[in-house]
Amino acid sequence: MSERQPLHAHAAGAGYRPASGAMRGLNLLLVSRSKVWETAVRSVAEDSGGGVTPCSAHEALAYLAGSLQCHSHVLVDHADADGLFDELAYLALEAGSPETDMLALGAAGGGSCDMGRILEPSAGSVREALMSGSPPRRRVAIDLAQLRVALSGTMIENRYQPIARLADRQLIGLEALARLNHPEFGTLLPDRFVPQIEDAGLASRLTDLVSARAFEDMAGPVLAGRGVRMSVNFPLDVLLHPAALDRLREQQTARGIPAGRIIVELTESRPVEDFPLLRRSIDRLRGWGFGVAIDDAGPAVPWLTELLDLPFTSLKLDKDLVKQVTESEAIRRFIASTITQGKTRGMTIVAEGVETAALWDHMRAFGADEAQGFLVARPLPLAAVPIWTEAWTASTAAGSA
Repeated sequence: MSERQPLHAHAAGAGYRPASGAMRGLNLLLVSRSKVWETAVRSVAEDSGGGVTPCSAHEALAYLAGSLQCHSHVLVDHADADGLFDELAYLALEAGSPETDMLALGAAGGGSCDMGRILEPSAGSVREALMSGSPPRRRVAIDLAQLRVALSGTMIENRYQPIARLADRQLIGLEALARLNHPEFGTLLPDRFVPQIEDAGLASRLTDLVSARAFEDMAGPVLAGRGVRMSVNFPLDVLLHPAALDRLREQQTARGIPAGRIIVELTESRPVEDFPLLRRSIDRLRGWGFGVAIDDAGPAVPWLTELLDLPFTSLKLDKDLVKQVTESEAIRRFIASTITQGKTRGMTIVAEGVETAALWDHMRAFGADEAQGFLVARPLPLAAVPIWTEAWTASTAAGSA
């Protein structure tokens, strides 16, 4: 799924563009147990006509992971972050609203060298920091040498986006999504480096790294025993290569993960030209017990009817299509027809881009089986998955009570 450019943290001070209307209706999320900090922050927020929500690090993480409500700033005291400072920074700055900044409270503790920081718990210090603007966003270009270094080291990281069953909101699976944690540019989303990697013929290496990390995490203490499946993305060129499938099989067996809990998602960076060859790859994966999905299905996908005739186990509706379902009769007809075709072939239907309760209800009415999108959760760091799961389960139980 396509993901937007991250917003990087910044330091308050000279050289940053002023934030237009920065003191109007501030909506602040505060992670601090200090009453002194709360008093200072609340004073500034109320003066602006806004408000402040004090909460624990766990509560903030659960809120940021699944909420569509925008916060102007997330203020975090590292001493009260309960070991989740980096995860909160990720959710506030990368996965959150483009208008959201995160600032660290106090002189000590975590935060990158360019992260905004409020040193003193006074209304004046808080106001000065919040009035500072954000730096212009950079659309960085990563050259081939940097990409090779990233793929040979530890810069590639995984995020996991939950997938829930529409019938009962139960967590069904996670999709592994790649990030590049660059020492200079910060954490980069896939659109900033995956196309360059594929153009350079390095897609197989990236796929291996993300899959290996995903299986390692499935077998590790955070995810083991949860019984969720894992979806991993395979570009067409990689999926057609027998050696890449062999490596996937080796990774899966080495970690002792049942093949039935793994879904290989075909991401089409180019149209399919050799359907018999693709069928052989799918048959091979199916023979081992893996699931295989068509990703981002929509009217623009070449040869979609022919793809539907291959032995895929699931189909994922394109998120941009799902978001427009309430606006276009043509889109509704396409979705209804595609779901019917997929169901006839025994496929599980996953709706991506489900960001509102209305979209959830529409997709369920159309007959889709599962939902993925911001209404469920944003892509999460590994440590955030159990915290989000607990909050999601509690909200589901409360809704059915």
